[in-house]
Amino acid sequence: MNKNRALSIVKKFPEVSILVIGDIMLDEYIEGSIERISPEAPIPVVSIFNRKADRRLGGAANVFNNLSSLGGKNIFMCGIVGDDEPGDTIKKQLHACGAEIEGMVVEPGRLTTVKTRIIAQKQQVVRLDREDRTPISRQSRQKIIDYIKGKLTSVHALVISDYEKGLITEPLLREIIACAVRAGIVVAVDPKFSNFKHFKKVTIVVPNIKEARAFARHEIESPEDVLAAARYILKALACEYVLIKMGEQGMSLVDREGHVVSIPTAALEVYDVTGAGDTVISSLVLAQSAGASWEEAARIANVAAGIAVSHLGTTTVELSELQTRIQNSGLSRL
Repeated sequence: MNKNRALSIVKKFPEVSILVIGDIMLDEYIEGSIERISPEAPIPVVSIFNRKADRRLGGAANVFNNLSSLGGKNIFMCGIVGDDEPGDTIKKQLHACGAEIEGMVVEPGRLTTVKTRIIAQKQQVVRLDREDRTPISRQSRQKIIDYIKGKLTSVHALVISDYEKGLITEPLLREIIACAVRAGIVVAVDPKFSNFKHFKKVTIVVPNIKEARAFARHEIESPEDVLAAARYILKALACEYVLIKMGEQGMSLVDREGHVVSIPTAALEVYDVTGAGDTVISSLVLAQSAGASWEEAARIANVAAGIAVSHLGTTTVELSELQTRIQNSGLSRL
């Protein structure tokens, strides 16, 4: 794919309509410095800089945020938050991003997921998680299903972002995937292990190498291992494509005929991989919905991921950043 073709696809991102469903969380960042070890235990003492934590949309909400920052104008968010202050903050931030929040279901008594990261000397020292991973209630699940059914006829694709926080369950997937397949729209999944086997008949699954290894139940150390794992996933799920994210080794796209496309990483420097998977699935689905083939979409997503890992923490990639990186890639082909 040459740069002009890539730029013509990216230019069409604002024309795309996508529905995102998944586990929503709030990512907090607290920065400080380490100057000594605690006398109470062999642990560092962090002197905090910021009086107020930097709070960002995380999980599936970061997928939405990436879709929006990459130019998507008709992006819908569907998920669960608790009836608490972090849940209110998430809804306010989504609304500020232009999200329609009718798909945000508030479940009384549920704890909104919050991940607090302590950063010192530009390194993550510790992460504190506050979450409720129990399955959502039957009433909440039905509200989610009803919302999705009402939106499927007006979107190009459905993105499922699973972080194993209780929203994505087998009964929910069974109903919404069947509806999406009947509607003829693309279903793209960023999976976690516990629900992997339930993503049957989706269009594309986008696991990282750890998730692919766990599901395929064997080590992945060579290109042949990657292909074997992808073939196992394709057969088990009866899906059309698998895109395995392999970090510094790039990505591998495999279709159900066994064709393999290996894509070297586009990262110039790796500063923080937090949220990079959200950038991958966002840019991948935007590109395919804008008219790209899956190989072209994967190559564009690879460039976007290379930008994301150069930033600290959960971040988004701007449309202008992606266009500039493609234009200045120094390559005639991506």
